[in-house]
Amino acid sequence: MRETLRNLISKTLFFEYSLPNEKIKDKIKISMYSDDCFSYSSDSDLSELIYQSILDYSYNEFEITDKDLSILLSKALYNKIKYKEYQDELTKIKYGFYGEVLLYSMLYSFYNAKPIISRGYFYNPLENSETKGYDSYHLIENEDKIELWFGEVKFRDTLESGAKSAIEGLEKAFTDTYLSNNIIAMDNYKNNFNIQGTKIEEILNEWDGTPINIIEQVKKYNMILVYPILLVFPDNSTNYDEKIKSAINKINKKFSLKEYSLSVPYKLFFILLPVSEVKKIKKEVISWIESKKPRI
Repeated sequence: MRETLRNLISKTLFFEYSLPNEKIKDKIKISMYSDDCFSYSSDSDLSELIYQSILDYSYNEFEITDKDLSILLSKALYNKIKYKEYQDELTKIKYGFYGEVLLYSMLYSFYNAKPIISRGYFYNPLENSETKGYDSYHLIENEDKIELWFGEVKFRDTLESGAKSAIEGLEKAFTDTYLSNNIIAMDNYKNNFNIQGTKIEEILNEWDGTPINIIEQVKKYNMILVYPILLVFPDNSTNYDEKIKSAINKINKKFSLKEYSLSVPYKLFFILLPVSEVKKIKKEVISWIESKKPRI
């Protein structure tokens, strides 16, 4: 990640606390880990962060070095994310990249989970649809642990809509088939991995030689699926703690812990970011894209 983007993130997003804590005793019931709560400096700053993150989300780090950033961004808007300049504003507001680039920046900066490969590789401009698969492909790999940070983000007009979509999607996300297919999908791009020499790469090299059971290999290397769900949602109340309490209550009233079929160990937790107005933030990103605001 570029140092200029790191600095922008540190000036824009602020970790407040994990749940539960002394002020808020509760957390989201279906979480298997502490939930994390963030605040931000202003709508305009958050829009700029999303805009400036598109480049780093779309390309691997080595592809950005010593390149013309304006040209790279123009290309990214055509073949790395879904963005059609000819479509109307209402359609553009519904695009998924706003949350996905924000999730990228937060996982990299606050959790030290680096992308295995840019998610831009998985977008197909021939398809009139969003990028398939998990919303992030990040990794934390140490000698004693390997964590696959394959997450989800919902950036919607209501908390209820975002939470419902993300939680109902767990039925698919937490299956051996879906995890295996997402890892296999990386095979076409393993020569472009952002991080070289990972166990994921080792598994794919073995799979090249002869078809193997991907899930059994994931277990062999003691990998864990870490699944953060980032919820960006509107709440105009003035007290931050009350925003978080309200979000917890709304989610806990409608959803409860379930068993999923995934046989690989996994950890699920939420990242909560209340904002003032979702559409306003997205509209400003659109404005900056189309006015070709300079990159940092």
